[in-house]
Amino acid sequence: MVLRHSKHVHSKKVVSAVMAGLIAFGGGASIVSADEETANAPTANAAQSAINVFSDVSAGYWGEKYIYQLAAQGIVTGNNGKFRPNDPVTQQEAVTMAIRFLNMQNQLSSGAATLPTNIKVNDYFTKYVELAFQQNLLDKQKESGYTDQKVIWGAQKASREWITEVLVRSIGRTTEANAAKNKATGFADNAKITPDRLGYVNVAVELGLAKGLAGNKFDPQGAVTRAQLATFFSRAQAYITTNYENQYKGSIASLENGKLELYADGKLNSFKLDASTAYFASDSEKRLQFSDINPYTQAVVVVNNGTAAYVEITDATQQVERFDRTYARLSPNNVIWLDTGSTFEELSYETTTVFLDQNGNKIDPKTLAAGSLLTIERETYSPQKKIVAIRVKSGLVNKTGAGVVQNVDTANKKVTLKDSTGYEDSYTWDDATVIRYQNQILTPAELKTGFTVNFTVKNSILQSLEVTQSVDRTVQATLYSVEDNGKTITYKRSGSTQLETKFLAEKPEIIMSGVVKPVLSDLLADSVSGDQVTLTINGEERITKIEVTGRQMEQLDAVTIVNYDSKTHWLTVKDANNQPRVIILDDKTKLESSNGTTLDKVEPLLGAGRKVSVTLIGTRALSLEVVYKVEGKISSINTSKKIISILSANGKVEEIPYNSALIVDIFGKSNASLADVRVGDEVSAQLSTNQDYLQSLKLKTSAQFEVVFTEPSKNRIRVKSGGTTSDIYTDKATLTGDSGQAILLADLRPGTLVNITLQGTTAVAVAEVKLTLGEVTGIDTSGNMLTVKDHSGNTQTLGVSGGVKVVKNGSTATNLSTLVSGDRVEIRKDIQGVTIVNVMEKLERAFWLANNSEIQVKRKSINDNFRYALSDKVFVHQGDTTLSVQSLKENDNIVLYLNNGVVVEIVKQ
Repeated sequence: MVLRHSKHVHSKKVVSAVMAGLIAFGGGASIVSADEETANAPTANAAQSAINVFSDVSAGYWGEKYIYQLAAQGIVTGNNGKFRPNDPVTQQEAVTMAIRFLNMQNQLSSGAATLPTNIKVNDYFTKYVELAFQQNLLDKQKESGYTDQKVIWGAQKASREWITEVLVRSIGRTTEANAAKNKATGFADNAKITPDRLGYVNVAVELGLAKGLAGNKFDPQGAVTRAQLATFFSRAQAYITTNYENQYKGSIASLENGKLELYADGKLNSFKLDASTAYFASDSEKRLQFSDINPYTQAVVVVNNGTAAYVEITDATQQVERFDRTYARLSPNNVIWLDTGSTFEELSYETTTVFLDQNGNKIDPKTLAAGSLLTIERETYSPQKKIVAIRVKSGLVNKTGAGVVQNVDTANKKVTLKDSTGYEDSYTWDDATVIRYQNQILTPAELKTGFTVNFTVKNSILQSLEVTQSVDRTVQATLYSVEDNGKTITYKRSGSTQLETKFLAEKPEIIMSGVVKPVLSDLLADSVSGDQVTLTINGEERITKIEVTGRQMEQLDAVTIVNYDSKTHWLTVKDANNQPRVIILDDKTKLESSNGTTLDKVEPLLGAGRKVSVTLIGTRALSLEVVYKVEGKISSINTSKKIISILSANGKVEEIPYNSALIVDIFGKSNASLADVRVGDEVSAQLSTNQDYLQSLKLKTSAQFEVVFTEPSKNRIRVKSGGTTSDIYTDKATLTGDSGQAILLADLRPGTLVNITLQGTTAVAVAEVKLTLGEVTGIDTSGNMLTVKDHSGNTQTLGVSGGVKVVKNGSTATNLSTLVSGDRVEIRKDIQGVTIVNVMEKLERAFWLANNSEIQVKRKSINDNFRYALSDKVFVHQGDTTLSVQSLKENDNIVLYLNNGVVVEIVKQ
């Protein structure tokens, strides 16, 4: 209904609302738009135009609800997209707002206005103030005594006690105020209340509404802000009935297609919804989202130019009645027949009526099975009591249709499909369900989100599902063969005996644990023991990805050669049990030796007595390495016998002689000698060509460095640590990113931290250090846990049980006690696994200008730095809204967070 109110109210309920709003007052004010103070000020009705979001009323602001409600009703306005909530309210502005609140604009004088002596206001406000005197909202004698020559009466800031009198007068409590004018209020600053306003304050106190401020003070001369006064008037509306022609109260009939339909005054009203529509509930100040609004609830809607500017839910209880019936059949023209046991009941439903299955998923009414128990839901706010929903409470589903796979739950044997109307439904399969794609039978696990399918359901069980258009799917299989031309592969699916052959995509991705950039030739295809693989097959039935998940092979470490036949490529070795083994080399065998990796380089080294390590399947050699190094930990050094003992990873101790020509290679130490090596050190011992003595000893070390620059063409990286710069070659190293993924040398940017593992001066592994940057949101000092919200908005909980160092304000702590919520931090682990938490420097400044690499701010003093380097990944935001550096404007208040002098985060206030 359109709300209609009397123009003068005399009610205790109104006083309660008035003072409830007043209790929170305290601060400066100004309630009418600055535009309205001009000679060409808009009329009251002009305020009915559609409102926009005020840029200075942020989401979650305490007065947001009341500001947007009154703006929609045309009681308050903004200026240039701003509301100025903290501006002080003047007396002329407060009076104007009161007249609009009481909807008395139509009583404004059409002729020249006359005001009492000494009452001067800006031209626009003259008629409002005149009407306020006429309605006894202002005391003519009292206000005429105004004598300030510097500020006119209208421009005087409205005080708390002055507002109290205007409000008490407006609700008809002047008589009670006069009766209480000699009574003390009980406030500590009672003596500061103007005597002739003491009674008005007492009325509020007697009603139990004015509870004062901190220290039991009323602060009678305190000012009132725009936001505070808007809050007062908004709350007061719950207790008065004012005629706002653009405000409707009723029940929400529907919310869809960008519009809200409201049943009010016996008819259906349709209003548009857009991004500026504000949603609230009557029992909360928190702004709601559109998704929080439900149909069939009661609401007040304020409309501007056909668009709902403000929606307030007054009762969130859905006005719906429910009853159960047994389904019989459907008839044309939206008629459903229900079996009551003794007869059939006929009900009409709407085209908008929703049909739902037992899980709440939308279904086509044609799929209802006779005998199903239904729950009928009817709205109760209109005489028609239209059916809004029909739910299947229990019953069978029979249907044939088409849809798109949304989810596959193999554990519960359910697949969720979405049909062309957007309805989603879940169906159960059993062992008899046939899933097919072209001429192939698929397993349920091979169904993927996005598949287009035709399906048949009988008695609520999925009978068949045919994939008509696929997206990428995966197959678990054993690799049978890889064609030499690299165009096709043949495999057997897991659990199947049938061979299948498919074309490869142009550049299929190959993933193999421990192998950097594997190629097709790295795959092991065999009729009996081929690689176990996961194949990704695209919609064109080409294999785009091959991931090796397992291999069936045998490893022989450091076995002794008995004989090698270069004609047959048969290699006879003696294994660890002194048993002979014949191994066949072929053109696919991977070879490695100190001489090279081709057969002509390796064969001269395959003499009797030499040691080799072989990987094989049956008798077929997959790889062969002529042992030229031993890796492990030093277990002893016998300098008299010149023997070094090395404990390898398999627990075997190798005793290796050395001579005076032994080379010791240690990173960062020139002219290293055996004296620099200790028992327990990890080493790589390089053997002589004949494997009879130790040629060099490379000490394994790890350290954390900062990247200075990279030279990919030379496989070289320059790093620094502790003031020392080093050039390291990476041609023999595996490179991984901060998540363990393979990367290229060019992916490492200057400033990146890396952990480098070296054997001597040769890098064997370069790993990017994972950095977590964000805001501390939780600290558990007892459990050594730290919760951080990163720049992507994700929350991470990090354990620091391996030790921690917190660097804050130049000091270092070994626990989390110095951290507080809101700290911005950079978190990493050092090479020993200790968690390093670096708390960033915080600076509050006014923005000046910026480019892609630097930001300049306004100095607070002449000695302040005003130029700061920007991180290339600087995070700029206001609340949860991500911004760009370019969006900042001069004089914006910002907070800078600096990590090692570089700005990594900017918060706009």
